[in-house]
This record gives sequence, C-alpha cells and structure tokens, in this order.
Amino acid sequence: MYASQARITQSVYSEMEKIRHSALKHNEPAGIATALLYQSGWFVQWKEGPGPELLKIMDRVAGDSRHHDLRVVHRSRGPRMLAGPWSMAVVQCNETPADMEDRVRILKEQVDDGREFSPAAIWRRLSTPMEHPGAMRQEDPDAFQRVLVCSAAGTSSFDLVNWLGEHHETEVVHRRFAGAHALDVGTNYVDFEQGGRVLRVIAMARHGLSVPLTRAFMSDYSHFVLLLSVDGDRNLELMERVLRAYSTLSHPPVIVGVASMPEMHTLPNTLARRFRIPYQLAIADSREWESSWHAIEPLLACWQQAANSSNVGDSLRSALGAQ
Repeated sequence: MYASQARITQSVYSEMEKIRHSALKHNEPAGIATALLYQSGWFVQWKEGPGPELLKIMDRVAGDSRHHDLRVVHRSRGPRMLAGPWSMAVVQCNETPADMEDRVRILKEQVDDGREFSPAAIWRRLSTPMEHPGAMRQEDPDAFQRVLVCSAAGTSSFDLVNWLGEHHETEVVHRRFAGAHALDVGTNYVDFEQGGRVLRVIAMARHGLSVPLTRAFMSDYSHFVLLLSVDGDRNLELMERVLRAYSTLSHPPVIVGVASMPEMHTLPNTLARRFRIPYQLAIADSREWESSWHAIEPLLACWQQAANSSNVGDSLRSALGAQ
C-alpha cells in the first residue's frame, strides 16, 4: 500500500476511470487486485497479488506522471482481502492536502517504528479525517463501532445519515465507489460519540454491496441495518444482495430490519434464520429518520458480542459463494 500526491488537471473521476482501464488491462492477467482512493489531493493505492508480479506493477506505477512523492506505507503477506480485480473510491471532505500529508507522515512514522497495521487499518487511517471523533483510535476494539445501512427502495439510508450529521452537528463524509465494470455508487458516513465509543454509521447504495472494496470491510461492521419497503420484491432483492456479500464471511454482521409493520419482517427474517444469521426487528417507519434511529439505537448496544454471535457455516457459502 502506498500514498502519493496527485498531479491531476482533469476531472478526478475521469482520470480514475482511465487508471481503471489501464489497471484492468495490465493487472488482471497478472493476478493483481487493486483498490484506489482519491482524497484531499492524494492517492492511496492498495495492491494484492503474487510477489514478483506485484513488484513489476509497482515499478510501472512509480513512473506514472499523474502522481509524485510516492510513499510505501505497508507491505505484508497474507490471504487476499480484495475479492475482485478493481475498486476505487473518491472521498469528499473538508481536509486540505496539507492535512492529508500530515496523516500520511504520522502513519508512515508509526510503521517505520515497527507498529503493525492490517491493510484495512491502513486504509481506514488514511481515509478518515483527523478531526473526526476517534480518528486515531480506530484500532482499539473497545472504541469504534461501525454500522452499515441500506434501504430496499429510495435513499432512506442516506437521509438517515444526513439526519444523524445534523443531529450531532458533525460532518457527513461523501464518497463514491466503483468496481471493475460497474457504475459508481454512493456511500456516505458520519462519526459521533455514543455511549463511550465512537459510532460510525455508513449509508451504502444497494448495488454497492457487490464492490470488492465494500466486501473487504464487511466483517468490520457489527450490524447491518436494512430499511425495508412495503414492496416485498424490493426486500427480497436487498436480502439476496446481502446474502451474496455475506457468502465469504464466517461471522457476518447482525441484521437489523426496520419496518413499520411486523409482517414486513417475515421474508427477510426467514431468509436470515435459514442461514443462521441473527435478525433483529425494529418497528418504525423506515422513511422517518428520527423514529427509525430511536428504534435502531438500543439494538446496537451489544455490539462487542455481535461480531462473534453468528456463524453462517457451509450452507450459505455453498448456496451463494459461487454466484
């Protein structure tokens, strides 16, 4: 993993699409998987693959004129975390390039001093603005809880995160993700102090669940909140996406379904129970953000136990893992 200062004169997203085209052409045949982040005038790139091929790719990347001042911040050997050849993210926040450089410098000093981080931890440290609550405490398992939110229809998940930002008077960070071939998807998040820990609530567009970068972080979430619809077909489609995203996880997040009537929970609850995934009911109108949050919040309290509370076993992997 490395960080570098961007040298881009055109549209950021347009340049990243050009990088994606080149990366798929050169990296995929070599077995290289890549996640690329642009934030506050900097690139962060996470690459996985066979050692010799990875070194060749890095030599080529180092000579790319679209960036400079490349700093390697992580090297390691281990199982793959990126489930596809390409993911990319553009993050919009209030940090300046100088703020981002400070964050890169601090992290690299810690790595050079022998402190060990996982690739996911490096990504989180470089993509979380330093002024956010708990920005430097993310590796403390007792300090940081992450909750993912998706809506079966519409943009209720984003409305909920925006409301939380206003309610807690804190910045909502706007991000765009994309995979190897899919159109880009939105994902916003907000951080705030809650009950002695920092709570990060992330709104994700439904089709974002297929992006490799999203799946690489799926095990970080204690709960996955589903804002259900009165349309049962929409709820079924969302549950199928969730189950596919869960197919490689031994301990997936607990599902919290939000719906105004108990019968709307029947289908998602049945599917979750079939694959031994805990499902919790929150009775509220998923289009009303304040009442939804008041129904969701108490269910998040046992978050430290949630990560180890379920095991999907072989049944979900065999049923969905090949899809």
